[in-house]
Parts: sequence; C-alpha cells; structure tokens
Amino acid sequence: MRICFFISIMLLSFSIFSNESSLLETINSHIIIEDYETALKEAKNACEKYKSSLKLKLKYIECLALNDFEMDAIKEIKNVTDKDNQFYETLENLSWSILSKASDSLGYTTRLTALIGVHLTQDVRAVNILNKHLLDSNAIIRSVVLQLSSSYLDKPLRDTVKKLFNEEKIWLVKLEVIKAIGKMKIYEKVENLKDIIGSEKTTFEEKEMATASLVNLTENIDLKEIQILAKSSKAGLRKLACDLVIYFNVSDAMQLIIDLAKDPITDVRISALNAISLNFLNSIEEKNLKNILQKAAEDSNPCVAITAGYIAALKNFGFGESILKKHIYSNDLENARFAACVLSHLPDRCNNLKKQILSKHKDLYVKANLALGLIAERKLLKESTEVLFGFLNLEKDKIMWEEKKNPLFQVLFPSYIRHLDQIPRYPEAIDQMTRLHILSLLAIVDDKKACDGIKNFLKQKGWGITGFASATLLKEGDEDSLNIVKQLLNEEDQDVKVQAALVLALLGREESVITTLEEAYYKADYNMKVQILEAVGHIGSKKSIGFLVNILDEPYQNLRAVAASSIIRCINS
Repeated sequence: MRICFFISIMLLSFSIFSNESSLLETINSHIIIEDYETALKEAKNACEKYKSSLKLKLKYIECLALNDFEMDAIKEIKNVTDKDNQFYETLENLSWSILSKASDSLGYTTRLTALIGVHLTQDVRAVNILNKHLLDSNAIIRSVVLQLSSSYLDKPLRDTVKKLFNEEKIWLVKLEVIKAIGKMKIYEKVENLKDIIGSEKTTFEEKEMATASLVNLTENIDLKEIQILAKSSKAGLRKLACDLVIYFNVSDAMQLIIDLAKDPITDVRISALNAISLNFLNSIEEKNLKNILQKAAEDSNPCVAITAGYIAALKNFGFGESILKKHIYSNDLENARFAACVLSHLPDRCNNLKKQILSKHKDLYVKANLALGLIAERKLLKESTEVLFGFLNLEKDKIMWEEKKNPLFQVLFPSYIRHLDQIPRYPEAIDQMTRLHILSLLAIVDDKKACDGIKNFLKQKGWGITGFASATLLKEGDEDSLNIVKQLLNEEDQDVKVQAALVLALLGREESVITTLEEAYYKADYNMKVQILEAVGHIGSKKSIGFLVNILDEPYQNLRAVAASSIIRCINS
C-alpha cells in the first residue's frame, strides 16, 4: 500500500514538473518569435494554475517587461524572496528591458543616459542597441555612441561605422568616425585615412585623428614604406613617416629622419626631432647631432627651438639649457610654460636653473609645470610642494593638460576647453580630474597637507563627473594616490565623506564605500543620485543588487536606467 502511494506521488510530481516544463517551452516559443502579448497571456495563465512555481513566476515577470509593463514587472520582482540563479537571470533580462525602453525615449537626456548605461555593461546585448543608435537622428547621440562603440569589435558595429565614414556630414561626428576606424581595426579604410592626412582640404583635427587611427591600424612597416611617406609632397604623410618610425623603432630610417628635421613644415620638424630623441639619440654621430640641434635651436618656431633645446640638454650640450632658459623667461607665456614643462623632463640636468625658476619666476604655471617634474624626480621636494599647493589655492580658473605644442609633453595649462552638449559640465570635469591628479602626486610626499587639500577641494567643488565623463575620462587609481582619500571617509562632514566615497568608487572600485554611498542616496538630490548609482555599478559588487532593485521603481526614467545598468554590471562582476 505504501509503495503504491509513493508511486502515485512520484507520478503526480512528474506530471506537474512535465506540465510546468511544457508551459515554459510554450512561453519561450512565443518570446522567440517576438509574440510577446501571447507569451504574457500564457505566462499569466500558467502562474494561476501553478501558483507555487518560482520558474513560472519569474517567466511572467520577464513577459511583463517585454510588453513594456515595466513598473508591474518591478513590483513583482521585489516580492520574490528566493534569490537563485534564475532570479538573477530574470532580473538581468528586466534590467535590459528597462535600458532598451529608455534608449528609445523621445527625451534626449534619457536616451543618452540609457546608451551610456548600455555601453558600461560591456555585454553582447549592448551591440544591437548601440548599432541602432549609431544612425540616431541626433548628431550628439551619434557622436557619443561612436565613442562608446569603439570598445566593441563586433561586425555589425564595424559595418555601420564604415557606412558612416562614407555618409556622415557633421564635422564633429566625422572626427569620431575617423577615430573609431582606428580603434575598431577597420583595415579597409587605410587608404582613405592616408587621403585625409594628405589632403589640403581637411582640417588639422581631422589629420591628427587620421594619423592616430592609421598608426593603430599599422601592424608592421618596412623602410620602403617609410621612404615613400617621407618623400611625399603632402606634409601630413611626411609627419606620419616620423610617427611610424617612432612607433615601430625603424632603425634604418635614421637618415630620413635627419632630413625631415629640416622640413619646411613645423609639425614635421617637431615629429622628426621627437624621433631623434626617442630612437636615434645615441646613434647619430655627436658632431652631426650637435649641428642638427644648433640649427633647430635657431628655428623661427619656438616649439621647434624648445624641443631642440631639450634634446641638446639630454646630451649635455651647453646651449640646450640656454635655449630653455631663454624661452622660460620670454614674454610669451604659452611657450614659457611649455619650456618649463620640457625642463621638468630633464632628470639630473640644469639643477641651478630649476632652483632659480622655482624661487624667482613670476608665472604660476611655469613654476607649477617645473614642480610637477621635480616631485616625480624626488628633487627639491619642499620647494616643489609649496609651489603646487600655492598654485592650487591661488588659481581659481579652470585648468587642464595640453599636448598640442609637442605630443611628448603634457603641459599644465589654463583651460580652453569648451562646453560639450554630450558631456554635462565637461570643462568642470576636466578641471577636477587635473586638480585631483596633482593632489594625488602631492599626497605621496606630504600626506597631511594633501589630505587637507583634498578635503577642501571636495567640499568646495563637488564631484561633478557623471555618465559619459566617468566612462571616458576616469582611469583606475593606484593605491598610493587613493590612500589619502580613504582617510576622508572618517570625516564628520557628510559632504566630504560622500564625495570621497565617490572618488574611491570611480577611481579605485573600493567596496568599502558601498554602505556610505547607499545611505547617502536617500538624502541626495537628483544629480547626486545619478552619480551614486553609477559609482555603485562601477564597483560592481553583488552586495549592491538588493539596494539597486529597490531603486527600480523610482519615478524618474533616467534613474531607473542607471540603476538597471548597474544591476547588470553587479550581476556579471
């Protein structure tokens, strides 16, 4: 009797399981053919029949999302208590549905926020959404999506970028297309890039972008190809020859580079001198090298002369220091700052001149550029830290790094960056990152003072980097530069504490700040909420999933989109 009862129970369980599996197959079949309405009806009926089935419940939630009943789906998933793998799969599908819907919003800001969130997931499902919006009607959206898509190498995206290369009319978007060609390794466009570099009709920015892309696309090069470029009638291609010699260290091209150091075009001369300093400094016979540099030091263009002075100082030729000093004390402040930066890259050289400039020069930027190099060199630390702390306190205007005079040197410079529609508060974001970088350098040599400096910085400025800026500007922070910020988590001032937590999350992926951020969220204003959600997603801890699920029913679609993106990142971390 007991055996018969046991068999009956087993048969009944098998029947229920079989029917449940059959219903799931039916629902999934409708989803595959994108008949979402019927799938939802089937899922609803199945849930009513098998009320205790978690699998059917989760499938019902997925169908709600597919039918754009986003808020109903969120309400249902918040009531699910069993957090198994299937729950996370459904939650991920729901999050993708939220992102997909937001990316099709008529609102520009919502669309942009969602697409940034899509990119940050680094998931294969991002490809179709990004590809669709590469052809968006809004030029700014196209520009941003091009930059976001460059980290993917999928064929659909590459094909669309090739199409845009031929068809895009908006200049700013066209620049991003050129850049994407190199990053996405679209080799079919090599000759087109050369045409851009060699054309007299293309702008400086287009030539620079095309050159960078062409270098990215070039896997190997021989002397014959370098010779063809070096003897081209087009200055852009001659400059490209120098850049390729540097990149591939083409030792046989020494004489070509020496000849190009006398080129009539400034940019070519600078690139040739850079190649000499990086590749041929000890290969060119000393007398010949001194002759080349002496002629370059008398160049009518100060950037060429300063670069020549730098190389001469590297070789301990006496006139090198004289050239740099002349330009540092000239009335042309732009070139004085560039020359000071160049001087800072000369370790164990021109030490008396460096001391003199730190104590006597009147320009803040000249002194600051030199001080940055001295701190890296661990020389004149007391004087250099005082100069930089003074600079940060006295310079109230925005600052940036500038590389236009010579790409080998990153010069601290007054910001001339303009506002960009696709990046909220872009000039402020660049200014903040530059200041924080300087403070992190100072933290290595003066913990206490740097800690106070960072505290004041966070309190006065606010951490205004969000969305696209965090996706494109931020780099992982090293431990030394972030330890100083960690100390601020113990501050009583809540604003400083939260701002420090954001910095640690975005630059260091620091899990210890999760609680601070989550607690701050509920009292934060709208913009700060966006920043907190992005920071939590950047950390990517599964501990944050419960918090993020609770955010999914926020009344603002933007916040739901950012939370959905962060959920996907936390699930897949």
